[in-house]
Formats: sequence, C-alpha cells, structure tokens
Amino acid sequence: MGNEFIILEGKDYDRLIAEGMRRLSAKKEDLHIEVLESKKNLFSSYYKLKVSTGDNKTLEIIENSIDSILSENQNSKGKGIELDFREDGVYIKIEKGVTMVDIVTKIDIKRILSVDLTKVKQLLEIGSYDNWTKIAEHQEEKKIDSECIVKVSKDKMKAYITITKPIGGADITEKEILEALKLNEVVFNIKGSVVKNAADNKIYDKEILIAEGVEPQDGQDAIIDYHFDVSGERSINIDKDGKIDYHELSLIKNVTAGQKLLTLIPHTPGIPGKNVLGKEVPGRDGKKLALPRGKNVDASEDGLELAATVDGEVKIIDGKVNVFSVYEVKHNVDNSTGNIRFNGKVIVMGNVLTGFVIEAEGDVEVYGVVEGALIKSNGNIILHRGIQGMNRGELYCEGDLIAKFIENSKIEAKGSIQSDAIMHSQVTCGKKLEANGRKGLLVGGSFKVGEEIRAKVIGSPMATITELEVGVNPDMRNKYEGIKNELKQITENLDKTTKAVDLLTKMSKNMELPMDKKLLLSKSVKLKLQLQQSQEQVRNEQNELEAYFEDLSKGKVKVYDIIYPGSRIIIGSSLMHIKDSIKFVSFYRANAEIKMGSYDDV
Repeated sequence: MGNEFIILEGKDYDRLIAEGMRRLSAKKEDLHIEVLESKKNLFSSYYKLKVSTGDNKTLEIIENSIDSILSENQNSKGKGIELDFREDGVYIKIEKGVTMVDIVTKIDIKRILSVDLTKVKQLLEIGSYDNWTKIAEHQEEKKIDSECIVKVSKDKMKAYITITKPIGGADITEKEILEALKLNEVVFNIKGSVVKNAADNKIYDKEILIAEGVEPQDGQDAIIDYHFDVSGERSINIDKDGKIDYHELSLIKNVTAGQKLLTLIPHTPGIPGKNVLGKEVPGRDGKKLALPRGKNVDASEDGLELAATVDGEVKIIDGKVNVFSVYEVKHNVDNSTGNIRFNGKVIVMGNVLTGFVIEAEGDVEVYGVVEGALIKSNGNIILHRGIQGMNRGELYCEGDLIAKFIENSKIEAKGSIQSDAIMHSQVTCGKKLEANGRKGLLVGGSFKVGEEIRAKVIGSPMATITELEVGVNPDMRNKYEGIKNELKQITENLDKTTKAVDLLTKMSKNMELPMDKKLLLSKSVKLKLQLQQSQEQVRNEQNELEAYFEDLSKGKVKVYDIIYPGSRIIIGSSLMHIKDSIKFVSFYRANAEIKMGSYDDV
C-alpha cells in the first residue's frame, strides 16, 4: 500500500506544513514534502505541495549507505559556488569538488525558484568547472529576511528559538517571533522579556531558552512502619577468655497472638504540571504498597495494619511478614526422624548425623554436632558446637551462620559468618567473615568473602595453603567489561545514524530524494529510536555494576595476631602472596594494589 498523502495549496509555506501535520496527525520530521508548483514575485507567493507520511514497515539501516551519505556531506565543506542574477536568467559557476548537496543547499538559501536540476546534474557529470551555466529563468535576487527557528525539547518542557541573520533583508520583529512560537504550538509560559531582548538586540544564530513548562510534582510513596526490629543485626557476647556465648544470641523475635506487627501509611497522589504547549503533564502518584501479608498474620478492617494470629517468631521472607511456630527435635536427627523439611524455625537438641537433611524456611539451630549432613535455611544457621563434615558436610543459608568450629565442610552464607575456628573448608560468605573466638583460626581451603575477613590466626607454621578472596567476583568483572564495550558501540552507531537522519531530512526538503535514499531515511529514523532505547538500558546496567564494584573494592583482611606464609590474599582484582609471617596487620586495596597497615589503622 502506498503512503498516505494530501495536496495543499496556499500562500504561506509554513502554514501549509502545519496544516499537513494536523491533517495527517504526524510530526514535521515524519512528513515527506514535495513541491509540485511554486511562484513568487514582489507582492505575493503561491505554493502547491504534496505532503505524505513515511513508511511504517520494520526496517534495518544499511551501514554502507549511511557512510556514503555522511562522506558526501563531509567532503563538501569549503567548496566554491557562485551565482549571478542576470537579465536573461540565473547562472551558476562551480569549482571542482562541489557536490549536488552543496548546490541544492546554496539554491535553498538563496530561494531560487524553478531550478533546472537536470542542467545542474549534467554540469557535475561532465565536470564543467569555472564556466557560467544558466539554471533558472530571470528572477530578482532574493533578499533573505531574518527568520525564527523554534525547537521544542523532547519532553516538551522547554522551547528554544534561534534567529537567523538576514541576507540583505529585514530583521525579525518581536511580533514575528511570537507568531513563530504560536505556529509551533508554543503557548505557555513564554518569556516576554527574552523575546523583546532577542528582537531589539538582534541576537543571531544563538539558541535561546524562550519558554519553560511547570514540572509536575510526584506524590509520596506508601511507607510501611514495622513495629518490630527488621535490621537483622545479631548481638554476640564474648567473655574475657575470648569465648563466644552461644546461649544468649538474641536471634528470636517473639510475638504473641493479636500483637500489631506493622502499619501501612498510604501513598499520596501527584500534582500535575504543564508543558510549553499548554498541555497538562500528570504528576506521578506515589507508589502503592500492598500489605506484606504472609503466614499466621491477619489484616485490620481498614487494611492498614497486620497482627499476628499465633504465638511464635516473626520474620520477613521474600518481602512478606510471617509468624512461624518452632519445630523442635529433642534428640538426634537420625533414623527415628528421617529428613526434616519445615516452613518455620528448626531446633535440634542433639546431633545431626551423617547423610541426613534439614531444610527450613526459618532459622536452624543445633545444640549438638553436625556431621556429614546437609542443612539449608532461608534464615540463619546457629551451631552451638560446630560441624565435622568429613568432606561431606554442607551448610547453606540466606542469612548469617554462627558455629563454634567448622572442619572439612562446604559452607555458603549470603550474610555473615562467625566462628572460633574454620579448618580445611570451602567457605563462601556474602558479607563479613569473623574468626573471633579464643582460637580465631582460619587455615586450609578457601574463603571467598564479599566485604571483610577478621581473624586472630590465618594459615599455619607449616605454610598450609590458605586462600582468602575479598571483593569483586571475576564473572561480574567480565560482565562489566562486556557492557562497557556494548555501550561504546551503541553510542558510535547512534552518532552515525543521527548524522544520516539530519542530512537526509534536510535534502528531502529541497529536492525529490531517489527511492533508495527515501528508504534509507525511513530505516535510519527507526534505527535511531531503537539505539536510543538500547543506550539508556545498557547505561543503567553499567551504573548498577559500578556501584556494586565500589562497595566490594573496599574489602579488607584484618589479622589481630599472625598470618603465616602459604596464605594468598585477593582483594578485587589484586593478588598478594604471603612469603613471611606478619603480625597485627590489615590488608586493603588502594591504587589497584594490596597494601598493608597495622590492625587498628584500617
């Protein structure tokens, strides 16, 4: 199907274009304008235009064609074109290197009518330079009046004008500036004093802010006021001998049935603004929040409060408030109990024997020894004695892990880890790792920690290989470099495409574009929009990763007694091998290197 078009006739070119925009419901940059007939004399003007919209098919840009167009425009700079208005017609003389784009631009500036473009093309093809050639019938040389070019920002909250310098013609008036603004539908909050100053002081070829809209005001987001501690901080008591008191950890938040848990403070609506076109711009309403209702809780009649329906422990899981009762095992987890899977807190008074599994939505607390067992918790894991994993034991938790000792086990905690001694284990910790008991020992295996490692002793006098890694994950670093390269490529392609769109649009206003360049223009406009959207998305990803790296690069390793040879420290992307015993030392990263300081200085 062909493109939609209309035929318009009248005396005012700009008003005809505005009428075409209205009738075709299209922006000016989306219109294709063909001058079918034009007449001008000293007293009047007449135009007959064919105005159509572009092709809306999904298209792709042809890079070689864009490069050709941009190269054609670049090479045209500084070439010579002369025009002579004689009694028998208008003549042109060109220098070598002038292109069709140069000539059309010059003709457009001088507003020469009924140009024989065939002769111009022949002139270029035969290479007739430094000779006068007639290209149009007799007409008076046009004296170009000053014009007002109006530009409206993408968000329509600002409008700018640029006044062109007259070429032998009249200066623009304050009234004409206001008419140009009205023609471009700029009607709100126009700066009258700026309009007058621009006209009176003949400010040419400078973009001037002429109107500003009123920004909308966002509403306040809804807020949840919790009536219990949601910080997740743990209270650890260490006696004078360096022993951790595992009896008073203050981990459980006890609530009773009917106790109010939270209050929802509702959102407020936004206040609208107005853009320079006089259109209302809605303010963003504050974000609504639903009551985070989980298990064993009930809402008030007005929907603004939650209360517990049972006695138990209150916890936030996946953003929802739940009250969990506690599942307690009075003896060992063994053949008499089988594997345990529970949606609350699990307490084991005895041992967890090899081969058994505990999975809990809440915390897991074990008073005996964990052997080669598997424990998974969406909360915290507390081992009052510890785990002797025999290279089979595994602990996974979404929160913190506290254990008297850890040996020959695989450990993963998204929160922090605290233990008196960790030996020959594979440990991954999202936040802090502290060996802060009487031994305070980390030896053998690997320790990958998000924020900070603190220990009394690291390694052993036998130079046991002990690897400590704090900071940036290599996979995240590779992802960041890929995003940087992607953003650079998108930006380069966007710059190239924007230049092509601007040039082809200008050419289309002055001459009938060949079919291949019409298609190229349509493709370029669509690709430009796609690239702008991709650029914004990738830039947001880059910013998120940079913030992530900034936090992790602050990682530290602190040793408040001694670190032995055989230990290896990685902070971010920096590496240090410990070759000699060092006492009371802190390791940190600065200027892409691992530095050492005293234990108390960092």
